[in-house]
Amino acid sequence: MQRSTVATVDSYETDDRGVTLHCQTDESFVGADFKYREETQRTGDVPVDRRFPISLMFYNPSTFRFEFTANPEAGATESLTDLDASAITTDVEVEVTEEDDALVVESTDLRVIVGLTKWTFAVERRDGTVLLEEQRGDVDVRGERRIEPLSFAEEIKNHGPRRVERTGTTFALGPDEHFYGFGEKFTNFDKRGQKLTSWTVEPMGTETEKSYKNVPFHLSSHGFGFLVDTTARVEYDLGATSSASATIDVADDTFSFVFFDGPSFADIIEEYTAFSGRSPRPPKWSFGVWMSRLGYESRDHLEDIATRLRDEKIPCDVIHLDPFWMREFRSTDLQWDTEQFPDPEGMIDWLDEQEFHLSLWEHPYVPVGSEAFTTGVENEYFVEDSTGKPYVMDDLCQGDYAGAIVDFTDPGAIDWWQEKHRRLLEMGVDVFKTDYGEAIPEDAVFDNGLTGKTVHNYYPFLYNRTVYEAVKDVNGEKDALVWGRSAWTGSQRFPMYWGGDAQTSFHGMASALRGGLGMSMSGFPFWSHDIGGFRGTPDDEVYIRWVQFGLLSSHARCHGTTPREPWAFGEEAVRIFKKYAELRYQLLPYLYTVAEEATHTGLPVVRPLVLEYQDDPRTYDIELQYLLGDSLLVAPVFETSGQVSVYLPEGDDWVDYWSGEYHMGGQTLHLETDLDEMPVFIRANSVIPIGEATQTVQEGTPESVTLRITPDGHGSVATAAEFYDEDANALVNIEVTLDEESLALHVGDDGRSDLFVAEVTDIESPPETVTLDGDRVERVDGTPTPGSWSYDESRETLTVDLA
Repeated sequence: MQRSTVATVDSYETDDRGVTLHCQTDESFVGADFKYREETQRTGDVPVDRRFPISLMFYNPSTFRFEFTANPEAGATESLTDLDASAITTDVEVEVTEEDDALVVESTDLRVIVGLTKWTFAVERRDGTVLLEEQRGDVDVRGERRIEPLSFAEEIKNHGPRRVERTGTTFALGPDEHFYGFGEKFTNFDKRGQKLTSWTVEPMGTETEKSYKNVPFHLSSHGFGFLVDTTARVEYDLGATSSASATIDVADDTFSFVFFDGPSFADIIEEYTAFSGRSPRPPKWSFGVWMSRLGYESRDHLEDIATRLRDEKIPCDVIHLDPFWMREFRSTDLQWDTEQFPDPEGMIDWLDEQEFHLSLWEHPYVPVGSEAFTTGVENEYFVEDSTGKPYVMDDLCQGDYAGAIVDFTDPGAIDWWQEKHRRLLEMGVDVFKTDYGEAIPEDAVFDNGLTGKTVHNYYPFLYNRTVYEAVKDVNGEKDALVWGRSAWTGSQRFPMYWGGDAQTSFHGMASALRGGLGMSMSGFPFWSHDIGGFRGTPDDEVYIRWVQFGLLSSHARCHGTTPREPWAFGEEAVRIFKKYAELRYQLLPYLYTVAEEATHTGLPVVRPLVLEYQDDPRTYDIELQYLLGDSLLVAPVFETSGQVSVYLPEGDDWVDYWSGEYHMGGQTLHLETDLDEMPVFIRANSVIPIGEATQTVQEGTPESVTLRITPDGHGSVATAAEFYDEDANALVNIEVTLDEESLALHVGDDGRSDLFVAEVTDIESPPETVTLDGDRVERVDGTPTPGSWSYDESRETLTVDLA
């Protein structure tokens, strides 16, 4: 294989937003003609042949796009990812100057420095260099470079002509640089030292870096985000081969990336999700408990489960049916098996009376022998092979039989598939579990003329978009949702996603959390996982510990190949399940507020500690605990002993949710927990809106919301929080200040203060005065009446009825 490396800049031209460089390359060979390689390295000869364009364009002062084209005569590969540059494009002044044989492209925030005679590339901000690509930096003791800088590789085809197979570059690694994101990767959360491949697969477990949801976007602890703008295979070597360098290789003749400067991770995610697309807020009912397994095989079975959930008073909002709702050997034709599920309309009406929503399983493959297959062939709705026939593969469909792949680049196929969903939605189905989508062959041919090499990673985006838009068309945007397994850049626009087939073990549970935290750092604010793990039966302790973790995730679904209802694991499991389900439903005002905020900022509901505490180095590799929103810290238990170590980030005090005990931040607690206790901590100096525990999610703004106000370790509060008023469709700002003399509460001008009861916990003595929006509130004894406040000395709690 021949590799050609960018060597010099021959010429350049500027415009208002950047510069286009025309570069020349040297050539090196791997596996052939080492003498030529040594000679060119010794003499420094650079064969003058073609020139290769590199463009550098600023969207705004802190964000730019870089594009290197290895086949300039053919043009750059067109991006499929439907990114919205207009969302981040602002006025920007770019100055281009030459300094010391280098070209400096400078905005108000960044300096990009390009070596002219000898190619180098660096990005600087005022506090120093944040990104450096330099072809002579990483060499062995003989001076041989270990890595390949900006270059392209060609393979010989048919004993002569060469074809560009891939492009890429290498950046220097900082000694203490860390990487996060890359979509759903089940390996260690900090990806430093790992090799990763962004190529969507069914990983058959969650113990490797292979995953369903790959997003070639990452964040560096140096304070920048980096998106490789492609749908082709991307391979990363993040210090695995050489601890001094990180290599990015793309299986395409165009290498494009977008650089997002922060340095705040939160700011980067907000900018990145404006560019790649924000998640709409999922319907409120979706934040309730989902109950499922593989599977409920008949209407009687489903109704027995639903009845027992209500009889046991276990909170639940959604029941899911896996493949058995369709006829055997007919998945997915999206037709009911009316022998097993007679009168599906009547069944859905019954579920609605019991206040359950219904979810149905599907995949985008159509089985041979079904009427749907015949229709798809006649209308050319399927992905084709190189001969123009439907690309039929064995063991493709659920049940391990042959089928074809729906072509979601074909408008006719999209309409056909959506119409199948519309009939079910009009019947009363609420949501579809869009399973699979990872099996696209590289040599498949699509209606838009592209092959699977380009569309493979993008296919899940097309698949989930098709189904999501059908749901939105029938049920309305407020109730639009899918429950997807595979994803790519921008798929967060069609919420939401779960983590696939985790093992029924503590290892599987830990992998589910690692994968989810990677999603959180990749622009996906909502994600879930199979409570209990997927294949097989978890032991009672694994199930209970997973319940605790799952019920304090963004979304909560019990699912697996065997029963996942809590009564299958004994009375103790039922009791603990209820405890955490009720806690989840109490926290719905908080969760729904965080969800609404996510639609504006892109910030996830479940947050790695490093996202909120980027300046605390001890958070850099924490992967088995997380923040739920910005005010609750959750530490799942992964040991049968009940032992768990919990790091409390520096800069805040933390309060044990269960005991009320205060702890200073910046320390690690080593705890021994009972089976019914998972450590949860409240960030001091915070306001958390909570409601009543209910059996189902209640639509609309609650009649009463308790604002749980937690002072810091000195008994003071100076903070602000938001509450999503669903009826008003507005985020209400709530400001709180507390010292020894006074408590001052302010509800935003558009807010309804009569919704709230404020409870200030852990204050040894009450302040002298309490005010609401500047008006004095009178103190009373006992339970406060509307417009008054009281203090309970035994509970050390001050309560204000803001009505």
